[in-house]
Amino acid sequence: MVMRNGRHIRRAWIRAGLIWTWVSLFGSDLVFAAEGHTTIVPGTGVLRGIGMASAVGGIIVLILVHFVYRNRLSRGTYHWFLLLGLFVLPITATLSATATVMEGTKRVEACASCHVMAPFVNDLKNPASPTLAARHYKNNWIAKDQCYGCHISYGATGTIEGKRDGFRHWLYYVTGTYSDPIKFVGSYSNSNCLYCHSGTKKWERVKSHQALQADFQNDSIACIQCHGPPHPLPHERTMSAMK
Repeated sequence: MVMRNGRHIRRAWIRAGLIWTWVSLFGSDLVFAAEGHTTIVPGTGVLRGIGMASAVGGIIVLILVHFVYRNRLSRGTYHWFLLLGLFVLPITATLSATATVMEGTKRVEACASCHVMAPFVNDLKNPASPTLAARHYKNNWIAKDQCYGCHISYGATGTIEGKRDGFRHWLYYVTGTYSDPIKFVGSYSNSNCLYCHSGTKKWERVKSHQALQADFQNDSIACIQCHGPPHPLPHERTMSAMK
């Protein structure tokens, strides 16, 4: 009875390991497909390759060790291979898939894949637009990943508030409970602006910047109060702006 239960447990672990590695293999592809991506992000090619190799390797190891060479391996060797196939390779594949998605979603194209963001992306790429986002994009003040360059609080190392806002935005989007035009009701920290601008000669030359540093730090005064809207105003964000 004990041996039979042990076999059932091992088989359950094998099945779980196969499912885990299978999901790890196709997880990033499913996410990118859902977001409208049809090509692989160049900068994540290596990470994606490692993830795919780890996932495929894990599946192969489990199949060969448990179903082909089970009776030819010593107990210790068998367990070491199970450890490799059940945990080491799937964990590597999972981390790689996560990193691939995190890097890919930093791109402007990732933001544009959500149709409600089209007015923002169209404005970003409009050279005649006076918004901060468009000016930063047009003048190449941010070399790449322009959306993420100003919204770094959403990233893996971002703030709790940023993750809270990001999760709320995602929840509204997937449930279709947002209104058009969408309005930002979360929080935006001046630290996102100061990360690049603070300490530069141009920024330091402005006397009001020096006088209001404490207010900038505690967000009692927002940068956009003097520098204008970062994106189109609500009445300019309707879905008709997508055309």
